[in-house]
Parts: sequence; C-alpha cells; structure tokens
Amino acid sequence: MTDGECLLISEFIGVLANPYRVGILCALFEGEKSVGEIADIVNLPPAHVSSHLRVLYDRGYLERRQEWKHVFYSLRLPEVRKLLDTAAAVAAGSDHR
Repeated sequence: MTDGECLLISEFIGVLANPYRVGILCALFEGEKSVGEIADIVNLPPAHVSSHLRVLYDRGYLERRQEWKHVFYSLRLPEVRKLLDTAAAVAAGSDHR
C-alpha cells in the first residue's frame, strides 16, 4: 500500500473512533432516518447528532436528502455494516480493552 492509501484509510477509519458516530451508523442499518429519529435512538440532543452527521457525511459514509425542513440520512456504502461487524468481532476477541 502507498503512503497515500494508508493516509486515506486512516482518515476514513478514524471517524469511527467516536462511539456516538458508530451508534449513528448502526441506527442507519435499518434504513433512512431523520436527525430527530437518530437523536432519539442514540440518546443525544439533535444539535450534537447534526455535528456528528456532518463529519460522517463529509467523510463519505452517508447520503442525505432534504424534504422541506427535515433532513434525512442513509448509509452511502452498504459495506459499512460489514466493516463494523468485522470491527466488532475483532474487538470482542481482543485482549486489550
């Protein structure tokens, strides 16, 4: 792998270092949701959810669409679920917690 590829991977995966962002992604496994719906699921104020959604969107994890005053988010890459499932399995088998 080139240095550029390693950097790209590091930046992409680095977004997942925040447990709220992982929770938001997991909330979207079941389909598109509004900011308010996501906030209820992850138990955070909508303003905090919006800032995390912005990071996830900017890094390419999410798609969004606006319907009047409501913004809806969905996973852009179906592989994200596989990535998180793999990460969960690796983390569960890790001796370093």
